Amino acid sequence: MPTRPPKVPPARGLSPRAMSDLLFHARASNADLLPDTEPIGVALPRVIREAEARDEDGLAARLLAAWSDTVRAHVEAGTQEVSLSGGVDSAALCSMAARHAPGKVRAWTMDVHFADAVERSNARRMAKVTGAELVDVLIPDSVLPDLFEHAVLANQAVILNARAVASYVFYLEARRQGAGPVLLSGAGADEVLQGTPGALASAKARVDEDRMLALRALKLEAMPAVDNLRAPFRAGSRDHAGSPGAARGAVDNSGSPLDGAPHGDQESKPSTGHFPSGNDGSDQTEGRRGNSTPVDNLRTVSEGWNSDHAPRGPPVGNLGTVVAAQPAPWELAQEDALPSEELRYAKWVLAELILPPELRGARAHGLTVRTPYLDEGFARVALALPESVLQRDGFGKWLFRHAVRSLVPDEVRLARKTPRYGHTALSSPVRSRWLELYRAWLSPDRLYSLQVIDTQAMLGLMERYVRLSPDDAQAGPMDRLLMRLMSLAMLQAHTKAPP
Repeated sequence: MPTRPPKVPPARGLSPRAMSDLLFHARASNADLLPDTEPIGVALPRVIREAEARDEDGLAARLLAAWSDTVRAHVEAGTQEVSLSGGVDSAALCSMAARHAPGKVRAWTMDVHFADAVERSNARRMAKVTGAELVDVLIPDSVLPDLFEHAVLANQAVILNARAVASYVFYLEARRQGAGPVLLSGAGADEVLQGTPGALASAKARVDEDRMLALRALKLEAMPAVDNLRAPFRAGSRDHAGSPGAARGAVDNSGSPLDGAPHGDQESKPSTGHFPSGNDGSDQTEGRRGNSTPVDNLRTVSEGWNSDHAPRGPPVGNLGTVVAAQPAPWELAQEDALPSEELRYAKWVLAELILPPELRGARAHGLTVRTPYLDEGFARVALALPESVLQRDGFGKWLFRHAVRSLVPDEVRLARKTPRYGHTALSSPVRSRWLELYRAWLSPDRLYSLQVIDTQAMLGLMERYVRLSPDDAQAGPMDRLLMRLMSLAMLQAHTKAPP
């Protein structure tokens, strides 16, 4: 398909090398993609899991005590509002907060097309059991493409699927309805308690899929250089700038300790003027909705049962380099690497995927989100637990589920982790609006401005993508690529040229 000559030269400020490395997963961290972005501080304790469990009941009691102390500190500091999805993590958070502040907890939950019906039902049950006031935030699908650009700018990072946009809209509407100024979130539980069996392997498969598509989208001269050991030459990272011995407190969206927040933490960004309200469409019916690709909250497939992420033949570059043989981003050399691959992966997935929508997305609306599961005291206990007590009979977080049995009803506590729906343009009830957004931001002019994209090849991929069925094995990987590119084009359009 021929392309039109660009109307404007690429004069914006994103680094072409940074963009190509991001698309190819050749960076240990994307935190420094924008020159002045304050990185998200993820300070995981440098501990190694114990080899075996001698006293499981004792370990469960210790874990529950650490959880109680952690949540009580937040409640006593004045935080009595929680984000409640209905999974065991947010359920245990809501229940423990209600134990320390009976009758005072307010829980916020999200009604969006790809929300899991079982978890939404469990959220309602937990509110009733704990006596928490439940506020259900309705997010019509039609607002997600409309607010994609706002979410990208708030996150200051690329977005992989509409779930990150939904988080942005959730906090926008929650703030409008009086939430905050501080909310507690269950983010980070999976990372410190091994909540998703097979997460590491499926994340590597996803990285390989992304690299295979990047080979087709990037210009040859923009491809990351690879040596004969199949490791990218670029190895530096500022991802681990914090001192290992520094004191660590609650992780929030300002990086502030639990007992205070820096000036400007509650500063609201200008309103978008677009608030979701009312149930004006059929996309809000409950149940397992649509034909979306199932993925878990790490944006990966749990337990490898979805062919979208099943390893296929290893992708091969134009020089015969096996892309799959290259290290995953969390395996790249770093100045202050954590002592195990589990910790390095946890830090990467938190900083790159989980926390930006939670922390920066909330801050855009004047809210502070804090994550008790990542607090130093609890994380240190959780990360030292033997692996044998964390994954059992197909359950993740097994010991934690056992420890919170007095807090969470069995049907919630023992609910199997349901892979969440990866919401793509192809499976959306507003598919035409998403495709319109893609075409506007992935035009030849926009792609040219990124400087690293083979425009003709990318437009060919786009045309192939719009003909895919929602359950096609390539729909998920291609949607990730298109959303990354659209995010980069948006950041490029709003980034000032360097002086």
